[in-house]
Amino acid sequence: MTKTFSKCFPELEACYGQLIAWCDLLEAIADFLPCHVDERLCDTITNGLVPLLRTTHWLEEQVVSTHLGLIMDDDELAEAADRRRTSRLWDADAAQEVVDALCELKAGRCHLSWDAVGYLLRSFFCSMRRHIKAEREIVGQILKASVRPATPAETVIEAA
Repeated sequence: MTKTFSKCFPELEACYGQLIAWCDLLEAIADFLPCHVDERLCDTITNGLVPLLRTTHWLEEQVVSTHLGLIMDDDELAEAADRRRTSRLWDADAAQEVVDALCELKAGRCHLSWDAVGYLLRSFFCSMRRHIKAEREIVGQILKASVRPATPAETVIEAA
C-alpha cells in the first residue's frame, strides 16, 4: 500500500464519520418537518456540507481511485472512472440543493412544500449513506488485494 493510502485513509474515514453524523441530523430534520429548524444547526451544515463533500471526494481520489487497479482490469477502470465522476457531480449538486433549502428554511422563505423539503433531504442522506457504504466496501477489497501473496506468475515477472 502506498504512503498516500496510509496517510489519507484515516482522513477519509473521519470525513465519512462526519457525513454520516450530518445524514443523521438531516434525517431528524426531515422526520420532524414542519418544525422550527435550529439556526446554529443550519449554519453548521450549510457552511460545512459542500466543503466536507469536496474534501471527501478529493480523498476518495487519493485513497480509492488511485488503487482501483488492484481489483479491476483496464476496461473496468475506465468505466469505474466515469461512474465515479458522475456520482461526485450528482453528490455535489444534491449537497448544494440541501444547503439552499436549509438556508431558505432558516430565512423563513422556502419555496418548497414541507413534503418536498423532506424528500430532498431524504434523497440526499440515503444516497450519501449508500455511497459511503459502497466506498468502504471497495476500500476493503483494495486492502485484501494489497496483502494477498503474489501468484507464481507475478513472482517470476518481478524477479525478471
